[in-house]
Amino acid sequence: MDFQAIILCGPGEDLKPLVSQSLPKALLPIANKPMLYYALEWCQRGGITSAIVACSPGAEQQINQYINAGYNATQSNKSMKIEVIAQEGDTGGIIRGLRDKIKLDFILLPCDFITDLTPLLVIDAHRNQPVRTVGTGIWYKNTVDGIDKKTLKPYLTIHTPIAAPNPRLLDIYHRPKANNQLQVRMSMLWEYPQSTISTTLLESSIYLFSQRVLDYDFNESDGSGANVVATGGTANATTAVPTINLTTAESKLIPDIGKWKKPWLLVVRDLARESWRHPKSDKDTVGLFVVPKDNYFIRSKSISAYFEANRLILKQTPYSPPPSIATAKGAAIGRDSLVGIGTSIDEKTSVKRSIIGADCQVGRECRISGCVIMDGVVIGDGVHLDNCIIANGVVIEDRSRLVGCTVEGRYVVHRSTQAKNEILRGYSAEGLLSDDSEAIEDDEDDDEDDYEESDSEFDDEVNEDDLVESEGEGIDDDDDLFDRS
Repeated sequence: MDFQAIILCGPGEDLKPLVSQSLPKALLPIANKPMLYYALEWCQRGGITSAIVACSPGAEQQINQYINAGYNATQSNKSMKIEVIAQEGDTGGIIRGLRDKIKLDFILLPCDFITDLTPLLVIDAHRNQPVRTVGTGIWYKNTVDGIDKKTLKPYLTIHTPIAAPNPRLLDIYHRPKANNQLQVRMSMLWEYPQSTISTTLLESSIYLFSQRVLDYDFNESDGSGANVVATGGTANATTAVPTINLTTAESKLIPDIGKWKKPWLLVVRDLARESWRHPKSDKDTVGLFVVPKDNYFIRSKSISAYFEANRLILKQTPYSPPPSIATAKGAAIGRDSLVGIGTSIDEKTSVKRSIIGADCQVGRECRISGCVIMDGVVIGDGVHLDNCIIANGVVIEDRSRLVGCTVEGRYVVHRSTQAKNEILRGYSAEGLLSDDSEAIEDDEDDDEDDYEESDSEFDDEVNEDDLVESEGEGIDDDDDLFDRS
């Protein structure tokens, strides 16, 4: 069973002001390597030989340049063919729109994850699923204390017991807002009486799926409860008009791409619901794999998560002596730090637990501790930086002191500035103009209103008598239904 990788590289709205038109999210450095590097390297370790990198329009040229001149140049084994494609819209529609390019079963993954999880372990778990498992999703629990918990928004994930063989995903909900009650389908509980509602599992956005999932039509049924699939021909990616001449009855069997125009998480949820909506023994199911507690897993979807990903990789990276130009004037650079090529550091400057990019200039008598400093940064004399993220091309003038700050690329921090826990950014046409165009989503952070609207559409199809109320987050009473571990 061979796989094809699809790596989603979105705009990274929650990582502003670090990302910009000149620095797309996929190329944001983690320990002086673009985050896309880690996704590509993970795929290669899994034996994948073909990958599609789907990115936001406008970023494909820079990503292509990195892959050709950067990533491929560092790989001794260049067996993986990589194609960069600019796409926009919701991930479900994007994946369905790539149908003609997907020749194998596929692994869908984001560009922003960091893990020591062996890819072959995930692939083997999917291969060992029952024959009717159409896909397997990866979930994890956050183990990094430094990540802002407000940026972690776990859904209520309903699944069969994880300790049982081949656990299955059953349903996904947003957390209730108006009250602490969650309505679940009695038909699901009848079939899976040992269902568990997890309040801590986080979606990794890594999915292994059969190629045949691209033929699914969620709204049509052949009367037996099975999903209806296309039996011939293809659908036009923009108009959903069949490309071959079909009768009216035959054309109804071609999946409408419009039904896929939603975040991939909702596609997976709908597939999971299909597994118990119809009483049929050979129905397709969605498997669930949870990252073992001995492994780490971080999604760099927020600034705090990005910061912690840098720290984690810095700890995992073997010591590499700084370039000679950095130590030529006697700067004290700790063994717990990483310094890029072409960076010069002046005398009496101390660098501890920090990552400094390439071609930076650091003045004398500076104190840099626990920082992430990107390429081309100029730091004056007597500057103190503590737990800061400094983006590309920033200029920090003499005697400035920053603690816990994030500084936008090419921003000028004026002399003797003192700031704590601030985001320092300028005003640009890019930031002032509203962008109404849809962009590729790589983190499945779908709009809650869209999610809930989709929930309500599903609710309309069932009888209220088939619903049962279940306790949600905030209820003090405990029972075996909820997994809060």
